[in-house]
Amino acid sequence: MNHKPQNTPKLAVNAVVFNDQKQVLLAKRTDNGMWCIPGGHVDLGETLVQACLRELYEETGLKGEVIRLVGVYSDPENSLHIAQGPEWHTVRVSFLCKIIGGTISSSEETSEIQYFDINQLPLLITDHAQRIQDACSGLPAAVIG
Repeated sequence: MNHKPQNTPKLAVNAVVFNDQKQVLLAKRTDNGMWCIPGGHVDLGETLVQACLRELYEETGLKGEVIRLVGVYSDPENSLHIAQGPEWHTVRVSFLCKIIGGTISSSEETSEIQYFDINQLPLLITDHAQRIQDACSGLPAAVIG
């Protein structure tokens, strides 16, 4: 049987973090200048939680702990924020996290790290506002798309 390689969605994770003032932690990306929830692709051999906490640390300098699943987002229209085309379709898994250590610092992928009032968010990539709203709702995890 001759199978052609198929493009498949990539798996990504995000950490939704709030401070004591109920502000959400966002990172400004260096590749497109847009604000986002910290996160990125899962590496081979990692669990979703390990990837989430690694990405949070790499992009913000903050160490976290996962509290709960926020949602799973698979709508391909909302995953085309870095490069256009079906090869960039990602299934995104967001977790509510709390900070347990570290110091805020930017990275190669992020130029600014800042907390924002949830009613005064900057321009965000794709469906990040929905994920923040889902994290605030306290409802069981959402499955979108």
